[in-house]
This record gives sequence, structure tokens and C-alpha cells, in this order.
Amino acid sequence: MSRIAPPARVNAARLLRLAGLQPFARGGKRHCYVHPDDPDLCVKVAADPHDPSCHREQRMDLEDNDLLKRRFSEAVFDRIPRIAGVVRTDLGSGIAMQLYRDPDRRISRCLVEAIEERRGVSPSLNRAIAELKEWLRAQRLLTRDTSGRNCVAVHLGRDEWQLKIIEGWCARRHRWLASLHPAFADRLIGRELRKFDRRLAEHLGEPARGVV
Repeated sequence: MSRIAPPARVNAARLLRLAGLQPFARGGKRHCYVHPDDPDLCVKVAADPHDPSCHREQRMDLEDNDLLKRRFSEAVFDRIPRIAGVVRTDLGSGIAMQLYRDPDRRISRCLVEAIEERRGVSPSLNRAIAELKEWLRAQRLLTRDTSGRNCVAVHLGRDEWQLKIIEGWCARRHRWLASLHPAFADRLIGRELRKFDRRLAEHLGEPARGVV
């Protein structure tokens, strides 16, 4: 797959009008809109502007992004969206970031939706899941709360897929200890991946060992 060019920086001063638009994704803490000026960017805003936990999620994304840029190579952004900047919107402060699309320009679905569309984990999706796990281990990237909902399945064509992690990029607990002791980090990553398997298996109604 060819490397995707990093998104251009956004105009932080301009007010983006999102209130009349339909979000393409709704989470418990954030809603996601296509950027009005750039179809290859999305804008994440707090689902409830009065809920501090929603704004905490926004801050964590920005802190995670800073940490990734400081402590990892550029290769980490092969599977993590680049942030173009913080923007002003009529729904409050938003984070503009890379939006993944399939070759037909359809917005890429989360892994759970891709599995539902294909009525199960196809061999090609199974390979994509295994490749993501391999990549996380190679990068020694300890994520938090990774699940089939916050992994996006980008269709590469010819029934080939690549998974991207759209949030929850850096675990807080044990982070510094893991950075000092690679073997400890590997163990924690293995535990997180087993949790990922269990969640995906619960969605499919299968034993965890049958997922990958």
C-alpha cells in the first residue's frame, strides 16, 4: 500500500459550522464529522459539551499524539491517523485528523461493521487482524482499550484490508515502567491483545480462540 500523505495543517482561526451536518460516527463521548473544507479530514467534537469526561477524551487524544511524535518513529503513523490541528466549531473545540476512505471514496468502516457486512471474519480480515497484532508488537505500542469499534478496516481492493487504530493510542497505566523494561511492555501488549480477542469474540458469539 502506498504511503498516505500527511494532512495539511488546518486554519485554527476559522469557525467551522457543523451543527447542520450529520456526523458519520457517534460514540459515547465524541461525534465525528467530515471536515467541511477537506473530505480527507474528520473533525472530532465532544458529544456533550457540558460533560467533562468528553473533553477529557479530547485532551487524551492530543496528549497521545504528542507522545507518539516524541517517542516513536514516523512508521507509527502508518496505522494511526495524523492530527492536522485543533479547530473552532459551532459545536465547540474540535480535533481535525486524517479520515480513512476506501478506494471508492466511501468512509472506511470500523472492524465490527466490516465483519457484519461480510457476515463473519473472512480469511482476508483474519489476516488483517493478525497483521495489526504483529505491527503492535513490532512497534512495542501499548494501547489502551483497543476494540473492534476503534479499529477501522480500510479496504485496499481485491478483498485485502488494513486495520487502523483511531483512538486509545497510548495506555497510561504502567507506561513509564513499560518504556524502561521491554519484556514487561511485551507482556502488557500481549494482555491487551488477548482482551481485544475476547471483545471481538463476544461480538461474534464465538470462543476467543476462534477469532485469530
